[in-house]
Amino acid sequence: MKLNSIKLFLIIISIAFCICLYACGSGEVSNQQENNSATQDSIHTEKSFHRFDKTLVNKTISRINNYSNDTTQSYAIYLPSDYDTLKSFPLVIFFDAHARGKLPLKKYQSLAEKYHFVFIGSNNSQNGMQLTETQNIATEILKDAIARFNINPKLIFASGFSGGSKVACSFAFNNSTIRGVIACASPFAEQHKTVNNHPEIFLLSGNEDFNMAGMVQADMSLSDAGFNHQLFVFDGKHDWPDEKYFEYGMQWIQQNAVKQNLMSSKFLTESVPDYNSWKETHVAADDLLNQEMNDEQEFGKQFTTADIIYWKEKISGFQKCKTSKKNFALKKLCARELNCISMMGFVYSESSLNQNNLPAAKHFLEIYELADATNPDVWFLKAIYYSKSGDNNSAFASLKKSAQLGYADINKLKNENSFSSIIKMNGFQESIFLPVLKNAEKE
Repeated sequence: MKLNSIKLFLIIISIAFCICLYACGSGEVSNQQENNSATQDSIHTEKSFHRFDKTLVNKTISRINNYSNDTTQSYAIYLPSDYDTLKSFPLVIFFDAHARGKLPLKKYQSLAEKYHFVFIGSNNSQNGMQLTETQNIATEILKDAIARFNINPKLIFASGFSGGSKVACSFAFNNSTIRGVIACASPFAEQHKTVNNHPEIFLLSGNEDFNMAGMVQADMSLSDAGFNHQLFVFDGKHDWPDEKYFEYGMQWIQQNAVKQNLMSSKFLTESVPDYNSWKETHVAADDLLNQEMNDEQEFGKQFTTADIIYWKEKISGFQKCKTSKKNFALKKLCARELNCISMMGFVYSESSLNQNNLPAAKHFLEIYELADATNPDVWFLKAIYYSKSGDNNSAFASLKKSAQLGYADINKLKNENSFSSIIKMNGFQESIFLPVLKNAEKE
């Protein structure tokens, strides 16, 4: 009996020990699983939030090089001062007509700060490129931006000026990642029935911009196609809009995002203007707009055939109208007509010079100067004409005047082959190169 009691006691002790051992072992497994889980979560967090580029935080406008297979590609970037890799930010990608990626970033830097956006500007996309080329540039920039920075994938926008506006619109029409576009100074070329994406589009045009009538038409076609869109016309010419007007576009795209619960309204504290107020004060009646479009078609027909007397009469009439006491809308229409002739003067003059057709270039430059004598491009192209004609003194004087009027394309100045002799002339550095370089730095 005593032996049985001892055996029973030993069995109970053994069972209790096993239970205790199992419990401890289970606890270790459980703790190990928890530790493994915590480690995996930490690794996931590291991959999700800390894979982004921290080297540009708290810097001003920077340049990103060699981000694609093409080592000649680069873009400018501005990160708002509160940028943090731990939270995502909206993005605007800018396309300038002349590959000036830094220009819109400098111009609208305070808006990036105010609304907490990341701004990127292409240094390669420009007028004269094939559409496929510009779209590849845009695609590579977007791909790199998403990989390098913490970008909110639902708040990606594009913007462009003139030919860059067409690039931005084309990119958005064919890429569902782009939520909206702020299109400045030029309409788009796409047929809406063939596009793959229907972005929101805010059109901005100056009331002296030769593209304004086309922007009005684009606005109507967007209505017919059922797009969410808005047109705002402001006092200005063919250029990137002043900051206050571009801000209207920034407010509009954010308002739409707030309505769809994609972002907070806390940064939209200011009252938004009446976007349609331009209709009463900035745009001519339909009959005047139709007249403007007919006139521009006539200019296209006459530009290569009409003599200088014809153009002197036309230009003089528009200049008088522009400064007369006529009604506001008509005066702005005359200003747009002059700017249209100026634009055509540039295109035809540059094309003739590229083809070394100096007699034609001389004729077109004369028209260009009549229409827009204070435009630095007039004098830069005249310098090329004189240089190719062998008149280096006149070429030097024209280049100097171009620099004084604000010419800023330092790369064109350095790479123009016809200036090889002028570069060696006394005073070139002080009178031409350095002023142009300073103008470029201002942009």
